[in-house]
Order: sequence, then C-alpha cells, then structure tokens
Amino acid sequence: MTPLSFTTPRTARYLSLGEPGPAIEHVWVCLHDHGQPVADLAQQLANLDTPERLLVLPEALSRHELPVINGEVPRTGATWFAADSLLADLADLGTYLNGLVQEVLAGCPPGTPLTVLGYGHGAAAACRWLASNGVDYDRLILYAAVFPPEIDRRATLVALPERPVLVVSTTTDTYSPEAAGEGLMQDLLDVGLSAQQRLVDAGPPLPLAVLGASNEA
Repeated sequence: MTPLSFTTPRTARYLSLGEPGPAIEHVWVCLHDHGQPVADLAQQLANLDTPERLLVLPEALSRHELPVINGEVPRTGATWFAADSLLADLADLGTYLNGLVQEVLAGCPPGTPLTVLGYGHGAAAACRWLASNGVDYDRLILYAAVFPPEIDRRATLVALPERPVLVVSTTTDTYSPEAAGEGLMQDLLDVGLSAQQRLVDAGPPLPLAVLGASNEA
C-alpha cells in the first residue's frame, strides 16, 4: 500500500507570554523539544518573561498524550516531524510558523527584533524553517540542539541566512551527547556563520545571560 496525501486546514495552539502591542521591544519565537509539553519550555524560559519582551511558544502540529505516571494529570506532547513524512511535515511547519509570526509582528511596533530559539529537536525544526523560508529574523539560539538522522545538519546550516547564532549547550543532558554542541559549533563555523557557544549546567529557569538576553535594551 502507498500512503496518499491530502492537504487540510489545521488548528494550531501556542502559548504567549505577553501580548503584542506598542510596548513590545523584542519578540522571541521558541520551539519546544520532541514530545515536550509547551508549558515545560515556558518554565525553562521564565526569566525572559518581562513587560518589554513577547514570548511566543508554538506547539507542534502532531500532538499525542503522554504516559500518565503515578496518577498525575494527563499531559500532551507534540512532535515537529516524522522520518517517513519529513518533507510534508516541514512544509506544514513553514506555513504554520510563517503565518503565526506575521500575525504576531503585525501587532508590534515596526522593526521589532525577532529572535528564534529552538530546544532539542526544536532546534533542528527552527533551522529547517529559517533555511527554507523568507522569515526576517535577527538572531538564532540553538539550545541543547539535537538533529535527528533524517535532518542533514550541515546542509541545513549552509542554507541559513547570515545571522548571529548562539549555541547554548548543556552539561547535564546524559541522553544525547550531541547536546554538548561541539559538532554543531564546528559545522556553523565551517559554513561561515557567526556563532558563539555558552554552557549551562543549572536547571530551569535559564539565566538571561546564558541566552544572551541580559543586554537587550
């Protein structure tokens, strides 16, 4: 049997820490990890939640219920793409995020800087999105980035616009050594992108200085 495709509208969900308006000076679009509830990423980024900064946390389109442990409240995770439907998933991702960003920025002052942050698999999703679409962003942050085998990391990075990249690496992720960021940094420099790396070993929330946000005026 050969799977067939059919394009249909989807209702997407996202968290917004802050609201678009004339007081917003910075917009951050933050992509969660594989299967991660959006609220968990919001907790990690709690220090960014200030009156002048708007955080937008989209939820991936492929939702699923997470296993319930010890009677806890059921929670929903989501994934950005699957290996057997990668191109279609990435096309849907681009349509979704382009529309969301356009709507958010329309409610903010003209020229409001846009930072894109991707965590774990969300870093790979962010890179493919930005490499494939004409999104005008100012900075990319790759936090504990993990590129799954179906994503060609170097080919993706080559296609990124020339924008500053900050690699935030964790020393506490024992699941994926890739989160240490060494190979990613080398690839970024090899393709000619301006990249810096910062290490974090503390739990959430992440410090502003690690995210390069303490100097935002």
